[in-house]
Amino acid sequence: MEKLRIGVIGAGSMGRNHVRILSGEKRGCEFVGVFDPDRDRAAGMARQFSVRAFPSAEALMEQADAVTVAAPSSLHREIALEAARRGLHALVEKPMALTWADAQEISAAFAAAGRVLMVGHVERYNPVVAELCKLVAHEAVTALEVRRYSPYDRRISDADVVQDLMIHDIDLVCGVLVGEEPKRLFAAGASAVSGKLDYVQALMQFGNGVVASLGASRITETKVREIAVHTDRSYILADLLNRSLSVMRKTNLVIDEGTASAYRQDSVIQKVFVPMVEPLYMELTDFIDCAVYGRQPMADGPAACRAIRIAEAVSGQARPAASTGGTQ
Repeated sequence: MEKLRIGVIGAGSMGRNHVRILSGEKRGCEFVGVFDPDRDRAAGMARQFSVRAFPSAEALMEQADAVTVAAPSSLHREIALEAARRGLHALVEKPMALTWADAQEISAAFAAAGRVLMVGHVERYNPVVAELCKLVAHEAVTALEVRRYSPYDRRISDADVVQDLMIHDIDLVCGVLVGEEPKRLFAAGASAVSGKLDYVQALMQFGNGVVASLGASRITETKVREIAVHTDRSYILADLLNRSLSVMRKTNLVIDEGTASAYRQDSVIQKVFVPMVEPLYMELTDFIDCAVYGRQPMADGPAACRAIRIAEAVSGQARPAASTGGTQ
């Protein structure tokens, strides 16, 4: 079987990581090169990784069987539809599009072309999330609390904080941990520096009774990536950034019972081993496998459309408050 010829469109910070990984990946793929409209940036990346810089996205697509799209979100629709028209497989970074209508159009185009469409919900490949899913499969979940905070990044100018950050957690909660869309939703937000939503809190209630609180900020001077899970018999804390997973379980253990030094231990803390693998590497190599073997991706077009539809509902509720600085 011939190797999959793959290229990267977009040479920003995420595109750089795509090039870094794919240019060194020899199993199942041949890296053809990178395109970015900033020719100096593309040329610099080509020199750094000893790869080819193409003069246009179309020129790159002519030499490829698959592309990864790491361009600004506002360009995803145009690039993805061209890839589908040319019969290419594509991994499109999140959000797949800035509107649900555009996302549906992209998903339908790849379905009609019979080509693989994967969306870059990379947290699905985070080993902490994989281990967390194993734990909650055996627990009765009552509530979830998710926090995703970051410092302000001026490079992100075409998406609000829900599209940029919270969409990761909408996908995880609704697509993986709960596995359904919320029946009730409330959101409030604030705009601080970008003119768009920069801070949002969303509260969701699901048909199975689970309650989820999602917080996203891009004006917080530290990075936080945490998921807390409340169950009928434990409290689970997952730190996606530091790759740690702790389980606090109820117990009625009595130590040295019958002696003057006896004490009751009300809970035990279990530290769960988390494999040290790079989520983006796992995502990109899985994309290659899906394209080569025709396997359905975990985060496909319909999954991305669902996340974008819910994100639109969150932003729609939060936006009126943001226009007045967070108050009504």
